[in-house]
Amino acid sequence: MGFIQENRIQIDLGASKEYSLVQFSDVHAVAYDQRLDDDVTVEKAIHQERLWMKQRLDFASKFREAYDPEFLLSSVECLDKLIDYSNTNHPNLVLVTGDIIDYYSRSNHAFLKRAIGRLEIPYLFSCGNHESPSERLHDVCRGNCDFAQVDFSDFRVVSINDSTRSIRLAQLQALEKLLESTKPILLAMHVPIMTEYNQAELNKLDSYYSMKYSDCDEITGHFIRLVSSSHQIKALFCGHTHGSMTTIISPDKPQYCCSSGLIGHVNKITIK
Repeated sequence: MGFIQENRIQIDLGASKEYSLVQFSDVHAVAYDQRLDDDVTVEKAIHQERLWMKQRLDFASKFREAYDPEFLLSSVECLDKLIDYSNTNHPNLVLVTGDIIDYYSRSNHAFLKRAIGRLEIPYLFSCGNHESPSERLHDVCRGNCDFAQVDFSDFRVVSINDSTRSIRLAQLQALEKLLESTKPILLAMHVPIMTEYNQAELNKLDSYYSMKYSDCDEITGHFIRLVSSSHQIKALFCGHTHGSMTTIISPDKPQYCCSSGLIGHVNKITIK
């Protein structure tokens, strides 16, 4: 079976040519270098690695997802495999949707920077809750971790940091500005959105795993309503759930949650 498990997605935007995107998420990589980490113990690194080695199997069982027992790799090896896969497939863009490291440390930061730096194609990095504080990762995000975009001739892909399960005013305003154009938008974030249309599916998970339309601050609520109602926003790509989930946040507006990179899951996305 191999390590990489592809979930194939096709989105019809009436584009002038075919585009390909790759998404991976939730690797929870743990690296440890005593020369860098005087504030993190080797015991913590070992504990977190062992924790996620068990958790990835628990999530795979919960979501009834396949994995190859011959490829139960370390978290660092998992990320290397995902980078190699992305480079081999030569997509137009890679969506890295958060929790790629398990906690912030100097070792993990240095490892993440090196690993993502191996990508040979453009990427967008959406911080997850395990990459807190995101302000320390501007070199990985290549500038603005809170709001970034890649502009193709037929559509835009926008990355928004919702790692705190909330949206800031500046992010909302930046999205509103883009929506003044008629160009289609695909959104990439870490935490999925819950609306009245997908609450039945997301309520099967703990409340921690979504950003809820019915339990949020005013700005976040405005953002959820805007994303749900905007004709320009065509689809959302998220992580965080550690299981592959496809729901709708409003009629004809899908939200794709990518499963865990720890068992090799990727979303292979074709845009037509």
